Amino acid sequence: MSYDEILPQEILTDILSRLPVKSLCRFKSVSPSWNSLISGSQFVKAHLNRTKKTNYAEQKIIIITSSSTSYNLHSIDFTGVNPTIVTVDLPDNSSEIKVLSSCEGLLLVNHYDDSNFLLNPSTRECKELPPFPFALPRVRLYSANVYGVGYDSFTDDYNVVILSYFRTLIRAERDTIIVAVYSLKTNAWRKIQGSHDYVLQKTSCGVFINGRLHFLCRRNESCVIVAFDLSEESFREVQLPVLFGANDSLYYRLAVLGGCLCLVDQRSRKTEFWMMKQYGVRESWLKFTIGMPEMSTVDFLCMLAEDEFLLKNWFCTEKLVVYSLKKETLRDMVVSGFPMKFRFGSTYVESLVSPNHGGGIER
Repeated sequence: MSYDEILPQEILTDILSRLPVKSLCRFKSVSPSWNSLISGSQFVKAHLNRTKKTNYAEQKIIIITSSSTSYNLHSIDFTGVNPTIVTVDLPDNSSEIKVLSSCEGLLLVNHYDDSNFLLNPSTRECKELPPFPFALPRVRLYSANVYGVGYDSFTDDYNVVILSYFRTLIRAERDTIIVAVYSLKTNAWRKIQGSHDYVLQKTSCGVFINGRLHFLCRRNESCVIVAFDLSEESFREVQLPVLFGANDSLYYRLAVLGGCLCLVDQRSRKTEFWMMKQYGVRESWLKFTIGMPEMSTVDFLCMLAEDEFLLKNWFCTEKLVVYSLKKETLRDMVVSGFPMKFRFGSTYVESLVSPNHGGGIER
């Protein structure tokens, strides 16, 4: 007698949806019916929704290491007693790579030659995106392509958004920005019509929250957070903190921490961040400061718990440290096999979402 005959479908689904992705990938081979269940869009969504409810515990980070001949991605898992590190296979690791954005378990990875691909580090599935057909001329210091990946709940589709910006050297001419969207369902790019006059920050990759991709930009010499609604395909502005300085955007990046939109200070000797506790409400921005010893040089990586933050300290040697905001204490995070030098890539949650067919979306 099979498990399918012993357990009702609802109970079996509930049990399996609590398991990690690695186990579920193995369980696909138990039987054709299990493979169909685990690969189905309803199960993929149920598993993802259960994972997302645990904002901190299930979060993982991606780091990048390099040698004279290759670049590699590594995933770090903090859920067990002892954190572990695993190398993520890439289709091509011979050229420099950057992780541009992440959404629901999918990473948007860029090669130095400007080719892009979607990667699920949990299932090891990967898909190269077709070339971007609307790129503007590349001129040093005067052009930028800014990327983001998000989920459109209206079409049940994963989208990659590129904002391609070109700043003219002729004062009489207007700066140009092109917005294009890639659909995972159709495997094609399309240009979004409309006039856009935002000046993009090259370091401002898109951050997905609340159905929108968020970018740090400038408009009329003022810093703004621009939110691109994936369903409406339109822009709106999110108000910055009242006390946020006009030039502060040069030192900050956007992030999502604990389910909230955040501004994280990137200055190595000054670790501060703003958190928007209630999305869209300007008065809900709160400022936090992480106290570090003198001569510490740190990068903010992610949030491990409600008041614990993972940092990269690289004053003497590169290592991971955990800062408790409540206790104002610092401790080393020891990860077996951790590299001596690395770059931060992104945070992500485990999911079964497939870059090849949208996690069970019928095509």
